[in-house]
This record gives sequence, structure tokens and C-alpha cells, in this order.
Amino acid sequence: MSPLLEFLATLPQFHADRPACRVIHIGTGCVLSSMDDSFSPPAVMLSASWPGQPENEARMLEGLDAINFYMREARTYGAEAASLNRAIATLDHAMGGVSAFSAAVQSRDSFMGVPRNK
Repeated sequence: MSPLLEFLATLPQFHADRPACRVIHIGTGCVLSSMDDSFSPPAVMLSASWPGQPENEARMLEGLDAINFYMREARTYGAEAASLNRAIATLDHAMGGVSAFSAAVQSRDSFMGVPRNK
């Protein structure tokens, strides 16, 4: 599974389906998989589909946006900041060091919902 999906699998609202290389949001049934084989940010895109949606109508999500959203959601489910930081460290290690995701997800703003500059 891609490092981004492995990261999402550490969050409490996801189940990892490693043989199929995807994660499933337990609350909504949304299935996320990697759009490409490139692990270098920001090229990491996710494919998102929901129950009953035809496969050919899957939506593309930018990986950093998904991480920021799902980390905020994990906090509402009671995830501790320390466990989120461990998940970020796992992502960094899998991506060969400090990833482009690290600064954004570790910042105070990522949990406050402050828009990122693009």
C-alpha cells in the first residue's frame, strides 16, 4: 500500500484492506485508493468512491487535502495528538524523510481549519 494509505490506516476511522491496496472509512463506507504509483508529493492523488457509486465515477482527491481533513476528523473521534504525530513519523519514514505532508499536518493551523496557501 502507498505511504499515504498506510498513514490513513493509522487513523481510528479507517480500516486497511491491504490485499486490495485501499482503506475504507468505517463511518461512510468511502473507499480510498492510490491514483498513481508515484509516492513523491504533491503527485499523490487518491481515488475516492462511495457505496453504490460506479467504479468509473470515482473522484480524485489531492493527498494533502485528504490528510488534513481526515486528521481533523480523527481529532473529533478523540485521537490524541501524540498518536497523530506517530502516524506522521511513519509517513515520513515511508517517504524517505520529512514529507511535504509533515509541515502542514503538524502545524496548529491544520487542526484549526485555516486554509492553506496554494
